[in-house]
Amino acid sequence: MPMQPRSGTLSNPSTTINTASTWLLVRGLYRQQRHWEAFPSQLALRLNSQVLCCDIAGTGQQWQATTPSSITGIMLQLRNAFRQQHPDVSYPISLLGISMGGMICSEWAKHFPNEIQRMVFINTSFKHFSPIYQRLKPHNIPTLLKVLTSSPLQQEQAILTMTSDSQHSHSHQALAQRWADYAEQQPINRQNALRQLYAASRFSPPAQPPIKAILLLASTQDKLVDVRCSTAIATQWRCPIHYHPTAGHDLPLDDGGWVCQMIIDWLTE
Repeated sequence: MPMQPRSGTLSNPSTTINTASTWLLVRGLYRQQRHWEAFPSQLALRLNSQVLCCDIAGTGQQWQATTPSSITGIMLQLRNAFRQQHPDVSYPISLLGISMGGMICSEWAKHFPNEIQRMVFINTSFKHFSPIYQRLKPHNIPTLLKVLTSSPLQQEQAILTMTSDSQHSHSHQALAQRWADYAEQQPINRQNALRQLYAASRFSPPAQPPIKAILLLASTQDKLVDVRCSTAIATQWRCPIHYHPTAGHDLPLDDGGWVCQMIIDWLTE
């Protein structure tokens, strides 16, 4: 059953553990691996483990490819690209997915359970587990539509407003400019963006968890997706869940240290 909320204070920031598993981080809608910023290095240091990233078709290094119109298709393309880029990785691996990235991770574990050791979902939502107005808070719809027609800087400013809590340490102005540079270097076209949104809206999760080891992390102040969506997954799948009291949708950006600590606590319980 879901666990009670924990604060964002780390009990021992210097704690590291040793895990043999490689971790793959998977981003959500309209995002590429560079949007993780410092989090992959932070997680690798804290877990003393290999942490890798890979872009879905239509984003980042795969920006010229066509995004499949289903989560299954996106997952199969991502899995194939990851295996080609990292042929020496030993399986099973661990997956961490944020938002739509959690759907992709879930689908990977459903189709190839022997390849996945454990999964962490951050601010994820599933059709059939939560209503549409919780999966995407309605007041964000005009902003999302505007994102598709704005300049890169305006897009990233709007996305940061929706996904990050301004009280945290990073500078939104500098970050928006850096992310705008990413968008200009490796742009996501409107058709691929709409395919991602369509795929996420139609994804149906399995009624039972695809593997046993799943942790959920959620932000109570998420302005994009209602925190009850994560609670619904934890309840349906009987997974542990921890709640951050102040961070936004992009929890690793707002408080990556807390994310690392929750994973460490889970792995060492």
